Amino acid sequence: MKICFLAMLILSGCSSSLKDKDFQESLDAPDEATSEAQVKAPENLLEKFEVEAIEPKVAAAPAVPSKDKKVSPVVTKKDKTPQIIKPPLPVSLGPKASKLPVDYPEEMQAVNSNAEKVWKNYKPNHFVDEKVFLDIHYMGMTVGKIMVTNRGKKLINGKEVWHFHSRFKSAPFYSNIYEVDDTVDTYVTTDQFLSTRYSLIQRESKQDVDDLQLHDRDQMKTFWFYKQKKSDNTIKNKEKNGHIPYFSIDPFSVLFFFQGLPLKNGDIYHIPIINKAKILILKSEVEGREEIDTELADNVKAIRVHATTRYTGETLKDGDLYFWFSDDKYHRLLKAQAKIKIGSVTADIAEEK
Repeated sequence: MKICFLAMLILSGCSSSLKDKDFQESLDAPDEATSEAQVKAPENLLEKFEVEAIEPKVAAAPAVPSKDKKVSPVVTKKDKTPQIIKPPLPVSLGPKASKLPVDYPEEMQAVNSNAEKVWKNYKPNHFVDEKVFLDIHYMGMTVGKIMVTNRGKKLINGKEVWHFHSRFKSAPFYSNIYEVDDTVDTYVTTDQFLSTRYSLIQRESKQDVDDLQLHDRDQMKTFWFYKQKKSDNTIKNKEKNGHIPYFSIDPFSVLFFFQGLPLKNGDIYHIPIINKAKILILKSEVEGREEIDTELADNVKAIRVHATTRYTGETLKDGDLYFWFSDDKYHRLLKAQAKIKIGSVTADIAEEK
């Protein structure tokens, strides 16, 4: 596994400058490719995980005055303060511990126990409309661009969630050779940062995929639904479910999870990642502080995090992952790198808003 956007593309081609604002703005433009994944799934499950907007509170209408009393007209204004949903549980399994499924694996309980220690270090550190653009480099060439953004708070099954969104597109020069337009949307609870809904859409020259993953902590299970349109226009559907640790997130939201961790030198975090009804353990070690050069500025103070991945009893062969976050209270993503069989794929911050 390569975390989300580093997994999206390993391309080659001619070098190109991605200073074209039109191309960058197209990443955030409404488009069919940015809709949620469309798959075959039970209606009751889709309804439970339906995404709803948080309606702003509306001030109460003024009382109707008596006919013999004159008052100035009052304009009713909308309260822009989002609805506050109190955490249903403290940072622990709480009552859930006694309500685990009968067939819940002991191994999963051990994973959850270790993860709980990580979650106790997490503090919300996210901002609505926070937006970062990164250029994707491979073998010295800029082959695409990715946008990562926080689209604010929504509701799923009565719980308040963050909506994190990302879109990746191949560079215009390369689209004639191999076109990529991939989109990720994930929803994570605002109180405990637990993944609830994950959607991946891949629209590529040789890949047409809709991937939807729903994480139900009432059942302590994940439900994966997959649809692939083949070159002969036939449709291949897959679905699978499996148990999950209570404390777990998806492959994309882990980037935002790092923002809320202390990231002290020497810290090691074992983070359960849910993907395709499997549990992946992301071991992340904060290797230290250093200065790096980015497309925005030189000698930027950064925190380097080295991540390795494994399934239970199986070490993945995709190579190591490195992340660089700003060495300040915001922990903004500055750079990421995935080592592969031939060279490495790098994402480098090009602009932030």
